[in-house]
Amino acid sequence: MKLISIFFINIIFLLNSFIAFAFTNVTVKEALTLTENNKELIVVDVREIDEFCDEFGHIPCSINYPYNSGVLNERYSELPKDGQILIVCRSGNRSYQVSEFLTSKGYKNIYNMVGGMSAWEGETAGCEEGTVRECPLPILYYPHIASSGEWETEIGLINQNDSWHLSGIFRAYDRAGNIVSDKLILLSAHSRAEIIVGNEFPSPQNIAYITFEPDYDTELFTGYLKFYQGNQNRAAVPAVKNSEVNKNDIYISHIASDFNWWTGIAIVNTDSSSRDLTIEFDNGIILQKTIAANAHDSFLIKDLFDSKPQADIHSGIIRGGDGLIGLELFGSTESSGNKCLSGVLLTDDANTTLYYPHVASDEKWWTGIAVFNPSDSENVIVFTPFRADGTALNSEAISVPILAHSQYSSYFKELYFPDNTAWILAEAESPVVGLQLFGTHGGNEMAGYSVVDNIQKAGVFFKIEKNGWTGIAFVNTEEETADIILTAHDNNGNIIASENIVLKSYEKRVQMAEDFFTKENIDAAAYIRFSSDKQTAAFQLNGSSDGMMLDGLPGR
Repeated sequence: MKLISIFFINIIFLLNSFIAFAFTNVTVKEALTLTENNKELIVVDVREIDEFCDEFGHIPCSINYPYNSGVLNERYSELPKDGQILIVCRSGNRSYQVSEFLTSKGYKNIYNMVGGMSAWEGETAGCEEGTVRECPLPILYYPHIASSGEWETEIGLINQNDSWHLSGIFRAYDRAGNIVSDKLILLSAHSRAEIIVGNEFPSPQNIAYITFEPDYDTELFTGYLKFYQGNQNRAAVPAVKNSEVNKNDIYISHIASDFNWWTGIAIVNTDSSSRDLTIEFDNGIILQKTIAANAHDSFLIKDLFDSKPQADIHSGIIRGGDGLIGLELFGSTESSGNKCLSGVLLTDDANTTLYYPHVASDEKWWTGIAVFNPSDSENVIVFTPFRADGTALNSEAISVPILAHSQYSSYFKELYFPDNTAWILAEAESPVVGLQLFGTHGGNEMAGYSVVDNIQKAGVFFKIEKNGWTGIAFVNTEEETADIILTAHDNNGNIIASENIVLKSYEKRVQMAEDFFTKENIDAAAYIRFSSDKQTAAFQLNGSSDGMMLDGLPGR
């Protein structure tokens, strides 16, 4: 009898555990109430794009992640696990399957609309140009523009939709947040625009930042920006969607401010109210700064200290970052004799796992890594080297303590890892922020990018270099084999070539872009899309043929 009681207790426990993570079926009327009263509700329509955009339309502001064609499986991780999510399809069958799937992945607040759009009685929207929305449209921010003197900025936009055009408007703003010019744009499916700000916008010297606003509700676009300093160096960073705007404190993982290096910070306030900021540096100095509503501010670190370089500052935190976008540029000073420039976005993201997907350390190249501990207590991070075939060199792993609010940085060669190290896994006790740099010993080239949240199943490599070379690297971050599809497109969206590659568990592949495509020539291609069934850490390096300019971007 006692055994039977224990059995039923276990059954009840399992049922309670299941119920705790079960999704909620709602009627069409209940779903309508949710959409009207819950501003935080995310509506995910899992029908195919032709259903989503047909004459019956879709729920306004809903996100289209088609289930049958696999888009949902590729992109579900972009949804917040603690968010309230309404799943919608035509009749309720696909939405039920997706609700079960998301629940199994740990999503806690899933609502399945029974009856689907066939029974929907609320407002609908279409995909046609000019559709009126009652919700804010996605916006893409290019958070810093430098187009005067020796500086120039290139901005890029890619339409990621398989079938539909992308139309919208670029708006240029001055430092106070006033619109100073605009530019209409229309891109066909998978096409790409590359714009030199000084050539396409009037009075470019007055432009502080630029936004792209689509004409209809779509998330299927992405962009980048590149900064050129004369014909000697450049840096690249991704553009930022309004869904990615910081909500918490912003971390600055690397600052170099001495007689050989300068560091500059740019901030855009996307909110309609001003922000009072507190900047805390790792040497204990605390400064205050205010940024007006919708305004832009940029400054050198040394300018905060009467133009005096600050060699003892290596990292920092910007407190009160809600509604802000941050960007950092750092480069070599004229007196150093070098020509280096790089940049990264400044975000509120931190993670316990960082992927450094490439190592280049030889007679020509050096690799540097940086990790910032934003927590209030000491942290310990373990660096494990991996061979290209995915073998973890666990016996060579090292453990490094990092003090609270402090940075650890090192050249790869100073880690004393084996020569066959191809990439590095970093695992911390509490969330950290990371950065990776590459450069040449001659001092003419340097590129960097953030290694926080740099894994994904799909993305783009924004630009194939035409006057030099493009290198691409993938690391399969999962324990199972990854199947990756690469597609090269020209600026008009035409497919130039496609290729399938397979990576074993934790395997890394690095090649020149053209060498990934074994059957077709990609000379006419402008960018590359990738899609994987496993999470990968991917990035690209672009270098000029004269050995002067280098930049890096994560695949995203």
